[in-house]
Amino acid sequence: MKKIALVALAVAMSTQALALKIGVVNSQELFYKYSKTKTMEENLKKQTASLDNTLKQKQVEIQKMELELKAKGNKATDKDKKAFEDKIKLLEKFVKDSQIKLNKERSTRMAEIEKTMNNAINKIAKAEKADYVLEAGAVKFGGVDLTDKVLAEMEKTK
Repeated sequence: MKKIALVALAVAMSTQALALKIGVVNSQELFYKYSKTKTMEENLKKQTASLDNTLKQKQVEIQKMELELKAKGNKATDKDKKAFEDKIKLLEKFVKDSQIKLNKERSTRMAEIEKTMNNAINKIAKAEKADYVLEAGAVKFGGVDLTDKVLAEMEKTK
């Protein structure tokens, strides 16, 4: 009888040891609801609009040059043609550099937001004594949703 009681006690203790607290977060929701994400998007839109305006101005200059070249017809010199080609190359470089700049800016801001998110998840997981925190979509059933608490923590870090 003692052996059965010891086995039952061992089983009970082992199931308690396996009872883990699992937290879940919806990282997409965190990202899109976070106020700094909205600010980042607005800033990138402003930068894009500014670059678009500059691009349009440069395109108008090139169109004028093209019309002038066509108007000259056979009288257009090699120097005129070279200047036109150089202007097109500068425009292409401007477009490429602008795209690289915007992508780099976006990546930098996204990395900052991701770092803030991860720090907030770690802090809330410790406060809630969660053994693991998983992406909400990866868990079909169970787990404690920490998304709102993590978002609140992220907003505190402004």
